[in-house]
Amino acid sequence: MLVLAVGSTACSAPGPGIPPSLDQPITLERVRTIVRQDATDATTWLHRPTKLRYDAVSGHLFGLEWADDRIVEFTADGEFVGYFGRGGEGPGEIGNLRDFAIGTGHVVVLDTGNGKLVFFDRDTRAMRREIRRDRRLHGMAPISDTLLVVMPGPDGTLLELLHIDGRSRGSFGDASYLETGTFGLSLSHVGRGLLLVLKPAIPEGRLYRLDGSLHAEVTFAELEHVLAEWQGEFTETMERSRLVDAGGRRISGGKLWVGEPRPLEGGAFLLTATPENLDTNPWELWVLDHDGRVRGRYAFAETWVRGYAVSPSAVYALGLGDEYGVYEYRPPHPASPR
Repeated sequence: MLVLAVGSTACSAPGPGIPPSLDQPITLERVRTIVRQDATDATTWLHRPTKLRYDAVSGHLFGLEWADDRIVEFTADGEFVGYFGRGGEGPGEIGNLRDFAIGTGHVVVLDTGNGKLVFFDRDTRAMRREIRRDRRLHGMAPISDTLLVVMPGPDGTLLELLHIDGRSRGSFGDASYLETGTFGLSLSHVGRGLLLVLKPAIPEGRLYRLDGSLHAEVTFAELEHVLAEWQGEFTETMERSRLVDAGGRRISGGKLWVGEPRPLEGGAFLLTATPENLDTNPWELWVLDHDGRVRGRYAFAETWVRGYAVSPSAVYALGLGDEYGVYEYRPPHPASPR
């Protein structure tokens, strides 16, 4: 995984080894375009992925194509490799592709439309097995090649641990946490045996240990000044658009959307962060420690990033600017491999 130096104080243009500031994000430098979607060859296989993953074993990138209910695999140089899954209601077919994960020998997808997890062979791309639960699943996250967690759990619990053969390994947490702010709710394994349940539009989250105990609350208190600034910009935008009347605000302040957690080496993880409905939405990566505290900010030069992935030497992003495509960025402070 990518290793970034993290901390809470720095100047606006830090030198090597100086951590990013919470007041001024450091801009990620774009290195190259991996795939440009409007190119003829790319258009035939790349549609509009909404999530991106990096596979450390093959060095390939995987994109979730929600509209086509499939996963597309391609190299870090932009060469098409193949697909996993297709739309439908039969065995191995997907009704509503929500999320996916890459294992050593398999790719597993969460199908909320048909209420199941589908495992595909990593090499042949054929279906291996399906796991169905008696409830609608909002999220999943791999713990290892043989263990994953799904949300919600059975009988009013928040999370359930599953072996990849379908055997339950237990459940924990209170599912009442899902009663508010469930839109876009995500579940991730962020390292060090910690699971993050994230409400992106509030925003807040909870970090659970694998034994079921609550480790920490994620409140983003360190960046309250940023949230207030973004909220003020949102209100001004609404007033200019006459969507807020003079007698009283019909639209409340803008929301911060957070999501796409990615673990980092060295005791940290990343989240995307962007305000809602500004004229130009900035997209940032926030570095959090495993107690849920924000330690640094990085920003993409482009706006309207759709998703991202992290490798040991690069950040890859799905861009939604004038040219939709996949771009490679140089991390500002890569550390030596441990």
